[in-house]
Amino acid sequence: MNSGDWVITALPAMRRVQQRFESAPAVQVLDEIGREWQHIQSGLNLPSGSKIAIDVGSRGISNLSLVVQAVADRLKEAGYDPFIIPAMGSHGGATAEGQMAVLHHRGITEESVGVPVRATMDVIPIPWVR
Repeated sequence: MNSGDWVITALPAMRRVQQRFESAPAVQVLDEIGREWQHIQSGLNLPSGSKIAIDVGSRGISNLSLVVQAVADRLKEAGYDPFIIPAMGSHGGATAEGQMAVLHHRGITEESVGVPVRATMDVIPIPWVR
């Protein structure tokens, strides 16, 4: 066969296919959080006023700011002192400012959720316990 020769190949029979995905039913976010809170509330054996971190990631969770605000509200109502920390590894350039920007883009600010947002990349060594 010469380099200028054409090779003709028969294509298999083809059909146009359309795929339909099942949609999950809508979730009532606040109702679900209320139900879950009932399950975990009794297991929280912390003194009133305890500081509790709510870590918030950068992945695509629907209604994220609503979820975070509802969790913060429940913790405050229970007498705790919640605050937000970014939990996203290298997202936001692995800087505190960048992670704050990612949270802000997702609708998470002190004003929107009603609790402080504390972002730091400080490392605190923990001594090994023997």
